[in-house]
Amino acid sequence: MTYTSLEQRAAQGYLELFPQFIADGQAPVSVSEQKVFYDLMERFYRLAYEEPLLFVPRLHEDAVLPGLYSSASDPGREAQDHMKKFCKMIDATVMQMYLMGAKKEFQLNRRQKAILARLGIEDYGNLPDAWVWMAQKEHLERFQRPSRFAHCCFRADHAYAAAIYEKVFGNEAYHRLTDWMADHGYRAYDIHDTIGSNCRLSLTYANPAWGEERPRGGFEYKIKHTGISLRYEPYNQDPWIFGVCIPGGMKTYLEHFQEMPVAVQDFVMSRVKRCDGCRYCVQTDKTGKRPLVRIPIGYGGEEHSLCPYYPGYRFWWPGVDDALADNVIGLLGFMDRFA
Repeated sequence: MTYTSLEQRAAQGYLELFPQFIADGQAPVSVSEQKVFYDLMERFYRLAYEEPLLFVPRLHEDAVLPGLYSSASDPGREAQDHMKKFCKMIDATVMQMYLMGAKKEFQLNRRQKAILARLGIEDYGNLPDAWVWMAQKEHLERFQRPSRFAHCCFRADHAYAAAIYEKVFGNEAYHRLTDWMADHGYRAYDIHDTIGSNCRLSLTYANPAWGEERPRGGFEYKIKHTGISLRYEPYNQDPWIFGVCIPGGMKTYLEHFQEMPVAVQDFVMSRVKRCDGCRYCVQTDKTGKRPLVRIPIGYGGEEHSLCPYYPGYRFWWPGVDDALADNVIGLLGFMDRFA
């Protein structure tokens, strides 16, 4: 897709992650009132895409972005910074809109007032009913943003993100994977506060056999369930990301490596990091005597030392094909033996 600026590229992420309209028929506001607010928010994001100069004083030429987990020296980092500044302006406006609806103290700058005027909002004491309802029912914790409000996720019991990621990943291989997970009790969850993306609406399929705690999203940190996580990374070359959720790191599974089916062994060996002596695992050891946390395994007639830490950084892809679906199903099935 061709963009006129980095700012327009950034705005596209908000449109990509804006879900289809699904109202809450049991809400204290009518379905038609919910549609009024939904249409207003969609116009807001489209305004950011079509007229980004309403949000920032100048635009920057579109550029090639870095890949996920690229180094700090990557020349595309400057382009990312411009996009982040633009998204910050969008997010700041959404936050003020949330505060207005929640009847809390808000402060609009000149740009934000002009943006709201373009949306037909000039009487701040007379906002659409669904705007007020959505703002007042979104309970934010520290560092959270009003994502349900921003994405018009009216129903708490509906996974709005499923249809979004279906449009991108929904080939036959992806359906085979999600069907397998459904048959084995996995559930789909909207995740509203992922760390990786400012757009902040991702999708996780999790196996509740590992615990009833709601998954936190992502596939890198503090994973407590098997499953997959899908998200949109607006500042990266491949924005649509698919990753495997590996609870507790690879230690337990590598210790049982010889029990894995051969295909799962091959898959794991193709992704897991070999220990290179980086000493990350013993960085807090002041004596210098603590042994490296590496797992010895035999594979292909050779001995290997594998790193069990943060496998999420290696078990991710920009799409799903038949071979990957087979491999992920095999790995999930093996890990679920330890639930």
